[in-house]
Amino acid sequence: MKHKILLVLLLGFMTCLTVSAQKVTLQFRQVKLTKVFDAITQQTGLTVAYSRPTVDPDRMVTIEAKDEDLSNVLSKLFTGTNVAFEIGEKKIYLKEKKTSDSLQQTRKTKKISGTVLDEKGEPVIGASILVDETSNGTITNIDGEYSLTGVPENSTLTISYVGYKTIKLKASDKNLSNIILQEDSELIDEVVVVGYGVQRKRDVTGAMTSVDATKIASVPVTSASEALQGRASGVLVSQDNWAPGTSPSVLIRGKRSINASNEPLYVVDGVPITGGLREISPSDIASMEVLKDASATAIYGSRGANGVVLITTKQGKDGKTQVDYSGYFGVQTMQNKLDLMNGAQYAEYVREAYRNTNSSNKYPMDHPDKAADMANPMFKQDAYVLESLMMAYDENGNYDPSRIRSDNWFDHVTRDGIITDHQISVNGGNAKTNFLASATYNKNEGIMKDQSYERYSIRLNLNHEINKWFKFGLQTQYSHSVKERGSGMESDAYMYRISPLGALRNEDGTPTQLVASDAQMWNPLMNLEKGAVSAPEKVSRYLGSYYIEVTFPVEGLKFKSNLGLDARTKQDYQFYSSNTSTRQLGTSYAYNGMSKYTMMTLENMLFYNRDFGKDHTVGVTLLQSIQEDKTESNKIGVQDITSDKLLYNDLASSSIIDNIGSNLTKWTMASFMGRLNYSYKERYLFTGSVRYDGSSRLAEGHKWVAFPSVALAWRVSEEAFMKRQNVMSNLKLRAGWGKTGNSAIDPYMTRGGLSLSKYVWDNGASEVLGYAPSIMANSELTWETTKQWNVGIDFGFLNNRLSGTVDLYLQHTSDLLLERQIPVVSGFGSVLSNVGETKNKGIEISLSTLNVNTRAFQWTTDVMFYANKESIESLYNGKVDDVGNKWFIGHPINVHYDYEKIGIWQNTSEDLAEMSEFNKNGASFKPGDIKIWDNGDKKITEADRKILGSTSPKFIASMVNNITYKGFDFSIFLYASAGAMLNNNIEYLNKPN
Repeated sequence: MKHKILLVLLLGFMTCLTVSAQKVTLQFRQVKLTKVFDAITQQTGLTVAYSRPTVDPDRMVTIEAKDEDLSNVLSKLFTGTNVAFEIGEKKIYLKEKKTSDSLQQTRKTKKISGTVLDEKGEPVIGASILVDETSNGTITNIDGEYSLTGVPENSTLTISYVGYKTIKLKASDKNLSNIILQEDSELIDEVVVVGYGVQRKRDVTGAMTSVDATKIASVPVTSASEALQGRASGVLVSQDNWAPGTSPSVLIRGKRSINASNEPLYVVDGVPITGGLREISPSDIASMEVLKDASATAIYGSRGANGVVLITTKQGKDGKTQVDYSGYFGVQTMQNKLDLMNGAQYAEYVREAYRNTNSSNKYPMDHPDKAADMANPMFKQDAYVLESLMMAYDENGNYDPSRIRSDNWFDHVTRDGIITDHQISVNGGNAKTNFLASATYNKNEGIMKDQSYERYSIRLNLNHEINKWFKFGLQTQYSHSVKERGSGMESDAYMYRISPLGALRNEDGTPTQLVASDAQMWNPLMNLEKGAVSAPEKVSRYLGSYYIEVTFPVEGLKFKSNLGLDARTKQDYQFYSSNTSTRQLGTSYAYNGMSKYTMMTLENMLFYNRDFGKDHTVGVTLLQSIQEDKTESNKIGVQDITSDKLLYNDLASSSIIDNIGSNLTKWTMASFMGRLNYSYKERYLFTGSVRYDGSSRLAEGHKWVAFPSVALAWRVSEEAFMKRQNVMSNLKLRAGWGKTGNSAIDPYMTRGGLSLSKYVWDNGASEVLGYAPSIMANSELTWETTKQWNVGIDFGFLNNRLSGTVDLYLQHTSDLLLERQIPVVSGFGSVLSNVGETKNKGIEISLSTLNVNTRAFQWTTDVMFYANKESIESLYNGKVDDVGNKWFIGHPINVHYDYEKIGIWQNTSEDLAEMSEFNKNGASFKPGDIKIWDNGDKKITEADRKILGSTSPKFIASMVNNITYKGFDFSIFLYASAGAMLNNNIEYLNKPN
């Protein structure tokens, strides 16, 4: 009851304030008078009544007021005009002011005209020329020209344009005929999204990179994460699988964890999500901000160690409803197609293999011979192969390898891929409500003929302001995608051994089963037959963000509550008929699996932002958050379906149940966060935060962990001694430290695990189920933790024609989750523990230049360089290498550890002598074999294996040139990744004798 009484009193108090408080806050620059009227109505509830021509609603005005009385603001607005005002109970009445006719007659006026140009001599279109304290004004035309009559001789004129410094000139000033405006780099403060709010870019103290909609739209990408490649320093975007619907891997400042994920946290419209960005259309995104250092990511606590990507989707705009369409069509080709042997090369390969055998099938000649070829078991076992080979011989037995008939199976299963994307959007709104609705269709026909991806998505974003106290909105998206994965034949090592001499199709056009009558070489073309293989993965996903925002009658105090939903259903279907290279004429196989993921987040935020005098600015953010994640899944796999036409839709018609299972996983997290931003004279900046996370994943007594951070910045360019020069337009020094976590512990891991076992009972008469411990419990498990230092500099020269940032960082990750070996008498061989450490350090450089900027032609260049060095500092046995897992102290996490191939043994006296030394110690080298690096003991052992390279590049760099000419834009994107060693996954298998 007490709470209800307090609520009623509070509402009554707010109502009284609404009626009696006639104070407004306005900040407009060169806008129509009607927009100012709308803002006054919105803040006071008073409508503005007026009539033409007494009041010109299209007059351009500039007004700034902060919590001022309404009457003072109206006086400023109509100073120098013949408009008087009267504030009523529900309306503001504007009427003509009575003035002395004699005064009007005695005022002498004149006509002025001229041009307005920029510093390069280009016309400034739409610049405003306004007589001070009057409504008399005009704007420049397409040539920068203007003309204005009725200008009092002793008056002052204000000339202004967005992005340029405003100037004032007397009506008698000769410079009015040729006005030069200078660019003002400080006039427009770019606003960027930071965690739980927005901030002027000039006030940011942490390391972050922003990629806006223009940059995203400049490249034809199918996923948002691809748009980050080469456009965000410190971010490595790589893709080792170009199958349609496959998302690239994103790493921010290297790898920290050995066993856990290194993917960053994605936050879409304030909602943290998992599962990547594949279902989010890039054309719906307004901006992506990448938070990189711990001082920026610590506010996300146990999920911020790998960096954070903040995604803001597009919103509606005030004004007329606008309909936009965008689309593109592209072709994908293989840049480096595998160079497989043709028929002649393969035939010689087989001959050479049989020349080196000691069996009765040894090839007797050192050159091709018709009789020897006809006797060779690899050629004579298949009539089509032998026929293909015999085409090379004429009636006299002369051999011409160019006449051999050959085929290439890879050409039959590949094609040029096609990408197409279409989006239509509708947006609009007014002073109180804005909306955006969009629909997107994306399709990708893959390089492999049995692979494709198709996605449909719809979006609705809506914001509405009920009054100056209360606002609400929503951002929603639903998407449905179908990814056809195909048979996977491109990753089957045996396929690359298929003889190019064999037949791939029968005379009737149907695929052969065994190529070249080889019992191991099943024809991949069988997989392309209609109904042979179907492996779609269907994903339906709903993302929703709903908020309410309350502005209190206390300056700078605001409350916001945000509810986030991420609901995803994945249907995993697979069918392989018996007549495929996978099933090899055995039984057919079908699989039907489904998983449902649901995430709910509720965040309550309190903001307090206020200026204290001219020198002090304070911003406080408080957060309380709860999150629940739940995953439900079930699956069943069967063999021998009654009819291939049933695919995976009627598994009960099978005779063999292969596997069956279901699962439920659920975890929750609660969080509290506080952040303080302080600015002194807009030169000295401070940001401090701490987040306190508690999770059900951790054991009792260890559930809560704190993640603090602090950052400082000095805007040197605002100091008085910097004002005496005009070369450096911006200089800011930054330093920060923070602690973040990686929520890498799977639910229930701290409690251990049981495994299902089947026991034979009663001398084999019956089988019963039982459970046995399989995972040892460890109640001491906690998050992997990263501590990071960052120093940076932001700079700009020549009015920011050249600008950029440089960041240096050092991060140390501890409490890595590794399996620590324990005595087997405990019943377990190992236990998951927090024992490892890694380190990353690197440099990031970003440069932007404005090369040419005229009315018709603009050319900008963005350059990025990023180098990172990662290393393992310790493992479960301290600073001892784990050779089995290829983990080495002082080296990157992922390395290639193998024998180094340094050449081919030759049939020379030197090589023969050296080979004999190796062969005395157990080797069997002969000319033609691969020569392996040796440590000098003339023995090829495990001691000769070495680290050949790493999967991580030593540096990445990019250059983007954007050129715009009279409405047409052109972009050149160059990207380089150097120092990484790739692994050839195609396994080379020798042919049997």
